[in-house]
Amino acid sequence: MLFPTPVETVAFLETTADRHTHVVGGLTVLERRIREVAKAGATRAVVAAERIELSRPMPIPVEFVAPGTPAPDGARRERADVVAGVELVDDASRGKAEWALIRRMNKSFEGPVDALINWRFSMRITRLLARRSLALTPNHVTICAILVGLTASLLASRGTYVAVAIAGVLLEVNSILDSCDGELARLRYQYSKLGQWLDNLSDDIVDNLFLVAIGYGLGGIWQWLGAAAAGGRLLTSITQYLDVYRRTRTGDVFAFRFWFETDKVTADDVYDPKAITTWLRSFGRRDTFVFIWMIACVAGFPYWVIGHGLVIAAVNVSLLLAHFTVFRNRRATSP
Repeated sequence: MLFPTPVETVAFLETTADRHTHVVGGLTVLERRIREVAKAGATRAVVAAERIELSRPMPIPVEFVAPGTPAPDGARRERADVVAGVELVDDASRGKAEWALIRRMNKSFEGPVDALINWRFSMRITRLLARRSLALTPNHVTICAILVGLTASLLASRGTYVAVAIAGVLLEVNSILDSCDGELARLRYQYSKLGQWLDNLSDDIVDNLFLVAIGYGLGGIWQWLGAAAAGGRLLTSITQYLDVYRRTRTGDVFAFRFWFETDKVTADDVYDPKAITTWLRSFGRRDTFVFIWMIACVAGFPYWVIGHGLVIAAVNVSLLLAHFTVFRNRRATSP
């Protein structure tokens, strides 16, 4: 049986002078453009510019030719000195291009607090981090966020107003850094399965520890209520992770679909901003409830944290029970 020969799609990258050597967001413009054209479907890149050393292996073969060399027949002509629609001519344009690029690094299905507040801090932090050595990876940012979150839980367990207020602020810092690691990964094309698992699992660990710590600090029945809230959330998380891993072999919790979402292909479909369910789910999204918990801690009402955690746990456990009941009934009635 004969198989068709794969069609080669060539991207011809050309530039003026040495503009392709400018560094934007931790990568040279050329490295970034090669990855962009590869993502757009190119299978080979021909670069009409002076050769430069590439910091990492590229996703497609790269061939350097002398400046002024005509483009191969059928090649798609691209500029190697344009990023985020900005032509690189000097430091001012490089800075403008870098910020325009970073502004595109948010998730398309981000929560309301991330969209309105957190990005104003996270993207500026990400911009600073991206200018550092490539040795600083998104996983390092995640580990830093974990340490901040654990410190917040330790302070929350003290139970005093000052300690709890600082704990709430630190938990919000943890949430902002939680955006930074994803932004940095997308900006530098530094994705990994380890990073995905580390990012998602650390959020659950920090949030549940915080609930337990708040309850411990309040004492009495609140200790048990905090543990119950954390336990319900933990049960939900484990169930969702097991389901997602069974289906996708990844730790992408956004791949989980409730029975009424089985027709949703992507997370963008699930979190459609026009859908009422998206706004209702916002109260259970991490950026939103962490912000609410911070306000409660600073206002001197840590009881709200436990109450909100219990509501989230009760809703999630109820949805999971309904979810598996529906699927069990479907299997029982299927021919």
